[in-house]
Amino acid sequence: MVHERIVAACQRAGRADRPQVIAVTKNQDPAILPALATAGLHCYGENRVEHLRLMHAVAPPNSAFAYIGRVQSRQLTTVATYCTSLHALADIRHVRRLAEACRRLERRLEVFVQVNTSHEAGKAGVEPQGLPAVLDACRTHEDALNVVGLMTMAPDIRGSGDDGTVRRTFADLRTLAETHAVPGLSMGMSTDYEIAIEEGATHLRLGTILFP
Repeated sequence: MVHERIVAACQRAGRADRPQVIAVTKNQDPAILPALATAGLHCYGENRVEHLRLMHAVAPPNSAFAYIGRVQSRQLTTVATYCTSLHALADIRHVRRLAEACRRLERRLEVFVQVNTSHEAGKAGVEPQGLPAVLDACRTHEDALNVVGLMTMAPDIRGSGDDGTVRRTFADLRTLAETHAVPGLSMGMSTDYEIAIEEGATHLRLGTILFP
């Protein structure tokens, strides 16, 4: 069902490619991982370091983990240890510390900078005008941090029928990515992933729609 809807959204957008699906396993039991791998889902999204460690310990071979939630300074080393990508870099003060952790581990981490393109008060992410400074900081640590894209979260408009707000949120992120020459767009969750695909998402973060 989800696969068919992804294909249909790509066709509507005239896309020949398919976005990568990150299965958001943050609330799932580790026993779900083999079934996800059998279904062709090998990248798992986590937002709590304790659960990340638990899932990583039993994950099938060739699994990858993406950290998708707010990250605290004390958690940066754990994220660098267990994840191949961070989809929620939103604090410029974390850049140097994260790079140092990666160097100690002799790893290079894929990074998506989170941008608050919905302009909601209290939502994580840098404001668009602050994005250049964060990107510049990351690019001074290219040996440790590979800036592959931007990430955003659209407003929750379930039941309102206001798809235009969601679409603008995603379209604004795409424009920022084009302006700053970053290829990846981590956007779209269970309630709005089809709009995200139509607006160019390269990575989808899907949870409840995969685990009804």
